[in-house]
Amino acid sequence: MSTASIRFINAVQVAPADVKSKDEHQSSISVPSYSSVKPKLPLRWQVAIIVLTCMCTFGHHWSDNLITTLKTTIKHELKINNSEFATLVSATNLVNTFLCIAVGFVIDKFGGPLLSAILAAFCLAGFAVEAGATTNGLNSYHVLMVGKIITAVGGGSIDNAQHKIFTTYFAPGNGFALSIGIIWSMANVAQYVGQSTANVMSKNLGSYSWPLWIGAIIGLFSFLCAICVFILDKYLRSHYEVVDYSKRFDQPSTGSVKVRTFHWSVLRQMPFTLWFVVLFATFQTAGVESFVSVSTQFAQQRLEKGAVVGGWVSSFYLLLPIGLTPFMGMFIDAYGRRVTILFLSGCMFLISMLLLQFSQTVPTFICAYVFYALAQTITSAPQVEIVRSIIPDPRYYATAFAIKKSIVQGSTIIIVTATGKLQDLSPTDSLESTVTVWLVYAFVSVLISGVLLGACYTSLGQRYLPAARLSQVRPEHVEREVERLWELRRHKVTEEGKRDESVTPKQKEVVLKSPVPSSVSLYARWVALGAGFTIVLIAWVIFGVGIEWGDHASATRE
Repeated sequence: MSTASIRFINAVQVAPADVKSKDEHQSSISVPSYSSVKPKLPLRWQVAIIVLTCMCTFGHHWSDNLITTLKTTIKHELKINNSEFATLVSATNLVNTFLCIAVGFVIDKFGGPLLSAILAAFCLAGFAVEAGATTNGLNSYHVLMVGKIITAVGGGSIDNAQHKIFTTYFAPGNGFALSIGIIWSMANVAQYVGQSTANVMSKNLGSYSWPLWIGAIIGLFSFLCAICVFILDKYLRSHYEVVDYSKRFDQPSTGSVKVRTFHWSVLRQMPFTLWFVVLFATFQTAGVESFVSVSTQFAQQRLEKGAVVGGWVSSFYLLLPIGLTPFMGMFIDAYGRRVTILFLSGCMFLISMLLLQFSQTVPTFICAYVFYALAQTITSAPQVEIVRSIIPDPRYYATAFAIKKSIVQGSTIIIVTATGKLQDLSPTDSLESTVTVWLVYAFVSVLISGVLLGACYTSLGQRYLPAARLSQVRPEHVEREVERLWELRRHKVTEEGKRDESVTPKQKEVVLKSPVPSSVSLYARWVALGAGFTIVLIAWVIFGVGIEWGDHASATRE
């Protein structure tokens, strides 16, 4: 075993103070004697925390895609072009390119319940401003933009706060994936109802402001649920023995332990496996999510139907995730296979875009949307779960997830702005030329996930990306796989190897998931961090160019 690995193990065994503050160390010693007699958390309260936490984002997901669903109406009422509309949609992504990471660490520091309430309040305020921008003939593009930005402050990270709550109450392989599946199932219910009824309400009630006001009311309900989650979390911790699964294995399992002051080195110390997942999400997740912005209008053009029919058809992709996502979570909890699911999600997305690109018939179009629905089903929840499973320190889960989301937001800005410009260049306002962009994104995502999947089954990949391999195995086989990978990583058996006897399997797992202590690994992680920052920087530039494109198109039209 290398000397660097031995030093790392010693740090895990002997120096827990490196990851604790003085107050935390004292709290782990002076545990009240009565804490051990607290009853275990009943199942009914676990169900209650799941239901209320799901409702925290119900309003956000209901209203999130209303603007894109009403694209045709909004363009007509606000008298804007496709580039200006793309700027409106991308504004939310722009806000969260850097804000996500900052809020992610705040979530890690102060917990999911408190931040859920705060972020839900931002969502509610943003929804109200959006609705007001379209009421009584105001029809203000700039006020609508302000509302989208306020909503983005809360909506960009509220799902991260949700996930943090579940990392506390549920362990990987023991209910965490199922809880995430339930979250996304409810999210898809909200999105489906919101999208499918938006154009119906707009047409029958005489104003496109009505769907936005209904969304604001649902947002108020979610805000109240978030407050209930905060109160319930305090109650459960004071009356029951709540095991906090978001802590390190060497910390007390109960009580409140917070991370220290944020250092940017936390970003650099994320394992290389995480950056592989981020690279995959940069293309697959950004591609899948950005296609939503044109799905309704695309359905209108292909089917040659109105906005109501287009809204119903485009929201179809949400039906499969509603029923299948919880079962996907159950599968992950029982069998693992997280990287395999990533690969399948990329393949489903690629097949969908191939069908849209090379066929113009209605049956093929419907088939393409079915594959898109399958891609949507196995995209969000597995990525949330795999981030939890591959990082060595679960306390920094929200930060790790925020890194992924921040870069995905940047990639989404690039693709939405580029496709908006391509549509403006079309003399018939057609979306056909934009499908090529999503096809490229899908193809690259399949290549990346294929490489990661191959690494799980080769000795070289298992040696340098052991966290990916561990995410593939069943929970009950993790300890055995840790021992095998531990032996695989050792270059040769020396006298130092005898010290392995004092190292627990959990300590070995932490070492395996941590970055390899070498200059090559450090350089690779610096490159990955730099690449992520570059994507975000390009997104800001593209956003500015998109504004210029929109202004130029408006001036030309006038």
